[in-house]
Amino acid sequence: MDADYFLNFKADLQSQDAWEAYHSKLSISPVPPVPEIDAEHLFWTMMSISRQPDPYMYPALQKLKASNKFHLAALSNTSIFPEGHEFNKVGKQDVRKIFDVFVSSAHVGMRKPNRDIYDYTIKQLREKWGKDLEPGDVVFLDDIGENLKMGKKVGFRTVKVVLGKTDHAVRELEKITGLDLLESKPKL
Repeated sequence: MDADYFLNFKADLQSQDAWEAYHSKLSISPVPPVPEIDAEHLFWTMMSISRQPDPYMYPALQKLKASNKFHLAALSNTSIFPEGHEFNKVGKQDVRKIFDVFVSSAHVGMRKPNRDIYDYTIKQLREKWGKDLEPGDVVFLDDIGENLKMGKKVGFRTVKVVLGKTDHAVRELEKITGLDLLESKPKL
């Protein structure tokens, strides 16, 4: 794991200034005390859950790959885990296997939503698939608005992925690609 990232995560969770700023926006007074949070446990729980394949998006990516009509690339803000850590192992359902190009922020020293990582990714895509690739040829999916704004700024078509409603993003991909990608219908 990137030690600076974890320390910032931990400091943000336990910051009296951040806590007071948040509550002032909500007009809550008096400000309650900062709760005690086991930041390390929370961080590793989040990292564990985020490694589970999404029940809608993962099958959709598999279908896109199997169609041989589209190139798949990922641009991900990542962390570097200590050598030998179980999160460094690539499992059989590791989503990274699906992508032909995988840009990992922790490995290239840039992070979304900074413009440099988007430009870097376009360069990688052009090296892989040809200089004639234009940013408008890219459909960029993300769950964070700032990342999508920068994607639009560089010329990508964008799709918002709302956590807990990833089937909606898959439906958008179906419209864009013309493929039937939604493997299972959500329960109502």
